[in-house]
Amino acid sequence: MQGEVPPGADLKRAGRMSLGPVPQGFDLSRVVMSHGWCQLAPTAYDDDRRVLHRTLDLPDAGPLTVSVRERSGGGLEASWGRVKGTCDDRIAVKAQLRRMLAMDDDLTELYEHCLKVPTLAWVPASGLGRMLRSPTVFEDLAKTLATTNCSWSLTKLMCARLVSSLGTEGPEGERAFPSPDAVTKAGEQHFTDVVRAGYRARAFVELAAAYDTLGTERWTDPAVDDTTVLKEILALRGFGPYAAEGMLGLLGRPRGLAIDSWVRAKLPTLLGREAMTDAEIAEHFAPLGRWAGAGLWLELTRDWFGL
Repeated sequence: MQGEVPPGADLKRAGRMSLGPVPQGFDLSRVVMSHGWCQLAPTAYDDDRRVLHRTLDLPDAGPLTVSVRERSGGGLEASWGRVKGTCDDRIAVKAQLRRMLAMDDDLTELYEHCLKVPTLAWVPASGLGRMLRSPTVFEDLAKTLATTNCSWSLTKLMCARLVSSLGTEGPEGERAFPSPDAVTKAGEQHFTDVVRAGYRARAFVELAAAYDTLGTERWTDPAVDDTTVLKEILALRGFGPYAAEGMLGLLGRPRGLAIDSWVRAKLPTLLGREAMTDAEIAEHFAPLGRWAGAGLWLELTRDWFGL
C-alpha cells in the first residue's frame, strides 16, 4: 500500500462513473507510481489491487473519498460511497481525476524526442511519461514546498498534519486537502506548532494568501512560455530552482531538470559514468528540448517499473 487509505474508501458504492477517453498505452499503475504524490494525504494507492483512493472536495457532496480502477474492458471507473452525487459533483470528479492522472496530456512529441537519446529509446513502448498531479495547482505548490530541504518521511508527516488539522471534514471522517483560505486563516503559528513545517511555515501562509492573485490558470496556458512561468514560481517564498523546476513538470511543462543530490548520485551510475556535473546532465538531455525534465525523470525511475 502506498500511503494511508483515507476514510470512506470502504463504504458500499453509491455512485459510479467513467472518466472518459483514455490515451493509448495509458497504464493507471505507471501513472500513479510515477512519483511520491501517491503516498501523500489525502491520496493512497493499493498497488496489489491497482486501486487509487483520493478524498476530493466536491461542490455539493463536500469531502468524498473516490476510488479509481481500470475496467476489465478498458477505460477507468471512479466510484464512491455515501451519496450518488449531483451533476456538479460528477463534473468535478471527472475534471479533478483527469488532471491528477494527466489524461489529457499529449505525449506524442515526448516519444518522438526520446528516440533522439539512445538511453531513452525504450520509452515510447513503455506507456510512461505522465506524472501524477494533485486536483489543484495550489495543492501541487503546497506539496512541492513540503519536499524542500527535508527527508521524504518528514514530507509525508507535514502533509498528513496539514490535512488532518485544516482539511474540511466529511461525515465519514474524510478530509480534503485544505483550501488556500483555510491555510491563510490558520496562520503561521499553526504551521509552526501543529504542521511542524519549520522555516516553511511563513512560506505556506504567504502562498495561500497570495494564491488568488497569482493567476495560475495562465501557468497551464500553452501561449505563456516556460521561462515566464518559471520566473513567477521562483518569486514565491521557499521556491528555489529545484522546487520551481519540479513544479513546471506538474504543470505539463517538463523542461526543468530539478537536479538534487539524489539525481547527482544516481544518474551517473545509470549512464555508466563516475560523475556528472549539472552542465553535463543538461547537455545529455538537451536533445529532448522542452521534454528534458521528463527524459531525466524517466531515466532515473526506469528501474522502479522493472524495465
